[in-house]
Amino acid sequence: MHEYSIVQSLIATCARVAREHGAEKIVKIHVTVGKLSGIDPHFLEQAYQFFREDTVCEHAEMVLETEEIMARCQQCDHTFHVDGYVFVCPECDSRSVDITSGKTLQITHIEVKND
Repeated sequence: MHEYSIVQSLIATCARVAREHGAEKIVKIHVTVGKLSGIDPHFLEQAYQFFREDTVCEHAEMVLETEEIMARCQQCDHTFHVDGYVFVCPECDSRSVDITSGKTLQITHIEVKND
């Protein structure tokens, strides 16, 4: 499960941010996970619960936000939401599309607490 290494990196990033801001602990972490990121949010949450013990994130809530899949048609330039992993333009039925969102995996916000 590569979610383990991702969570370890996430916690390391949080520890660095806490040091930079003179914070003793992290209160909340907001993470965006795209539907095409290859990350299973359930496994990410499980890994986080396991690895956060004895870290700056020990009591921090992780808020997962899902990034939907969006695409742009190369033929008619229409931008659309991809439903059911069907990558076909609803305007012109072209299969020539570019994915414009849905691959993201990033920390979008970290809340720290200074005691």
